[in-house]
Formats: sequence, structure tokens, C-alpha cells
Amino acid sequence: MTYWQSIESALLPPPAGRRLSEQGTAGLADPPETAPPLVSVVIPCYNSTRYLAETIGSALAQTYLKIEVIVVDDGSTDETPKIARSYPVTYVYQANRGVSAARNRGIFRSQGKYVLFLDHDDRLLPEAVATGVRLLEEHPECAVAVGEHRYIGGDGTELGYSNKQVAGRDHYLMLLEGNFIETTCSALHRRSSFSVTGVFDESVQGAEDHELYLRTARRSTFIGHDATVSEYRLHDSNTSRNAELMLSVSHRVIQMVLPYLQGGGAKLRSHRHGMRFVERHFGGQLTRELIRDGRLMRPENRRKLRLLRRHYAVGFAAVVLSKLVPVSLLDVLFALRARHRQRTRRGESLSCGMQKGGAQ
Repeated sequence: MTYWQSIESALLPPPAGRRLSEQGTAGLADPPETAPPLVSVVIPCYNSTRYLAETIGSALAQTYLKIEVIVVDDGSTDETPKIARSYPVTYVYQANRGVSAARNRGIFRSQGKYVLFLDHDDRLLPEAVATGVRLLEEHPECAVAVGEHRYIGGDGTELGYSNKQVAGRDHYLMLLEGNFIETTCSALHRRSSFSVTGVFDESVQGAEDHELYLRTARRSTFIGHDATVSEYRLHDSNTSRNAELMLSVSHRVIQMVLPYLQGGGAKLRSHRHGMRFVERHFGGQLTRELIRDGRLMRPENRRKLRLLRRHYAVGFAAVVLSKLVPVSLLDVLFALRARHRQRTRRGESLSCGMQKGGAQ
């Protein structure tokens, strides 16, 4: 099935009634106005002894003083409760239900006008909350303020910067092309916006933040800024390293928005780029994983092969060919394909430039 055939099959009217994730949010209106407004920092965690102390410490070290920190323990079996309770935070325990449920629990326990989601292994920079509050107070029409972040390694070593360049851009188009926000702690949310767009969809595990951003940007406005507000830790346990999960769930999230793109030429183009990115990035990652493993008859690898066949046929063919031809030859073929793709992208850019200003 071609991309445009999938568009035709998916462009159906949105389902009647409200989404599950949009139910029960009537109580999320803004709390009574105070100056300065309270900010709720929600930290979902599960068996998080390695980094949790650093993460909580970064939330408590904000220059903005009017904050509450809510640690939602998603069924940990290690020393996570002990670490969390050693800090002046609100500690909430729940049976293991996944990160989306933990974040939602934090939202409903929060009292702040604004909410920030801080993953258990990431860190906030001292001015993060103050910067986001200032912008959202100045722009009451905006639901989310998004800043830059920097990457750090497992030991905290700086690795680079995000360079999102989001100020003044169409954030919905950007989100259709990919989750440019990347880490949840670079975004500050207006709590009342959840009553409009809903909370995290608990059926989406792995790209749940991207799905929420897409849903929010469809109905509300984002504001982007250039300040670096957070640190995104890269390590072996990151969910994004699970290529099988990320290819499956990211593909699903991109498909979920199709019913809302009818008649939108620019949106459909961005959506197409987003779908290709998901397939190439996570599909390519899964392809390399299977070629390195080589044991294609193992049940889990056969499952991964079926996923590749559905979503990334080039990768599926490469894995099959890897059993027949030298890997060095595959490297040459991939290099030739990459050069062809670059030429194609340049052609698409010229075409889009010629159409700029036309009807969308």
C-alpha cells in the first residue's frame, strides 16, 4: 500500500463522542489566581534509584520558589520510595500501570496553574520554571511553552544541544514531522489546557508525549523560546532505544492524526515526512539490530521481521539479504540509497518552494 493509499483509507470522520483520554477532565480548570502562580512538577518513576535524587534535586533547586514536586511511583520494588520520601515532595504510590497513567495521576493530584513533567532520569536547569511561567503569563492564549534542552550522558557529561529553533514557527506542522520537543521537561503546560484537549492516552506507551502534543497543538497554541531549560539524559535504558516498540507505537501515533488532516496540503506533506522519518529512523535501527543478531528464527526476531515487513520494507529486504550477501555489499547499497534520498529531498524542497503562497 502506498502512502497516499493509506491516506485514503485513514481519512474517515473522527469517532463520535469524546476520547477516553478526554473524559473526567472537567476539574482541571485554573486554580484560584495567586501571584506568583503555583507550578506543579510531576516526576513519574519506576525502579529509579540510579538518578532520582539528582532529578528531584534539580526540581527543588529552581530559582522560581512557588513550586510543588509530586513524585508518582509506578509500582517500584527497589529503594525508590525511600529516596523520594527523603525530600520535601508529595509522594504518591500506585500499582504499575505505565508512565502515562503515572503522569495522569500527577496531573489530578496537582494544585498548580502550570504543570511540568520531569522524567526520573532527566534534570531541570535552575531557570526552567521561571522562564516558562513568564512566557505563559505574558501569553494567556498559549497552552504550552517549549524551550531548548541539552543532552547529557549517564554520568552527567554534556553531549550537545537540541537546537530546536522553535520560536515563531508552526508547531503543529513541526510535530507532524516528528516529536521536536523530545524531552517532556522542556515543556511547561497550562493545567487548564488538559480540560480542553485531554490528558495522556494510557493506551499509547512509548510515544505518549508526542500523541498528547499533537492533540494539544491541534486545538491550542504553543509558544517556543530559545532558552535552554533542561537536560535530557541518554543511556542504555532510554525507551527510545527500543526500536521495535518505537517503530510500532510511533507509526500508530502518526496514523492517529490522519482523520484531522482532511483538505490540508501542508499538513499532509508534513505528515508524509513524519511517517518517512519514523520508518527510516526506527526501522533502520531495528534493521541494524536484526542484521547484527543474525538469528532470524528466534521467535522475538521473527516478530520484529513481521513488523519491518509491515512498516519498513527496505529494512525487511536488507535483513533477508544479509543472510545471502556480504554485509559490506549491503553497506554500499544503503549508501547509494541515502544519496538518492538526499537528491529526492532537495527536489521536494524546490517543489515546495515554488508552491509557497498557494492554497493549502
